[in-house]
Amino acid sequence: MITTDQINTLKDYVKAARTVLVIVGSKPTEDQLSAATSLYLACNRLGKEAGLYAPKEIKQNGLAGLEEQRQELGKQNLVVEFDYNEEAVDKVSYHISQETNKFYLTIKPKKGAKPLEKSSVEFNYAGADADLIFLVGVHELEDLEQLYFGYEPLFDNAIVVTLHSFQPELGNLQLDLSGTSSFSESLAYLLEELEVELNADMASNLLRGIENVTNNLQSRTANADTFETVAKLLRAGARRQRSSAVIEEDLPRSVEFEPKKKNTKNSSNDSNNSKAKRSKKSRK
Repeated sequence: MITTDQINTLKDYVKAARTVLVIVGSKPTEDQLSAATSLYLACNRLGKEAGLYAPKEIKQNGLAGLEEQRQELGKQNLVVEFDYNEEAVDKVSYHISQETNKFYLTIKPKKGAKPLEKSSVEFNYAGADADLIFLVGVHELEDLEQLYFGYEPLFDNAIVVTLHSFQPELGNLQLDLSGTSSFSESLAYLLEELEVELNADMASNLLRGIENVTNNLQSRTANADTFETVAKLLRAGARRQRSSAVIEEDLPRSVEFEPKKKNTKNSSNDSNNSKAKRSKKSRK
């Protein structure tokens, strides 16, 4: 159950953050993916520098934002690498040309030494930075595999918020979502509290997650609050997707009721019998 104090704390965390990571586990459910993608889109809508991460690549299944998933951290800093030779490096400087609007890095060798071989220079990305990390459906950091190992300081220094159906023993803020039908329903509530205006993509993702968990709202876990949330999502432009909705043409067809063809002979006999009965009644 999410408390008022937790909501206020979450608001403070989100307001202060500039860089936000949304991370799911190695085997996320569709409901968790629906919530995570919507949270990622919401962070972008709030003007945050956001990223969506998963330890293993998740096949695109129609959820908006999922195509932007990444499996590797460490894309923050550009690193120039080369085999170091003391004679080839005497001074390193840079300048920015106002005419070309380009950045120039200059590596000056010692007097009389050969300059650095450009063929030995390599360019890579390294380092990761985040003010706020959302863990959706994650209860052990080790499950994040390459997203955690080697980046332990990142998780120690950033604010970590967990969203799960219980309270894992990790993170600065643990949000227990067990009071609702699904992760998606809880996230719809959280985004409303954060004053995020839902767009059609976010609403569609959340509706899909709710329908997936509640068997298209037929489960007993779907209560009045669930239907109220669904109504809000539909008003926000949510599209019911074929993969999660019950469609009439997918239902089994057992019996077709068609009008029977009339038998002309029987119809004629029935008509004559009716006339005979009426004439007997009139004689009486």
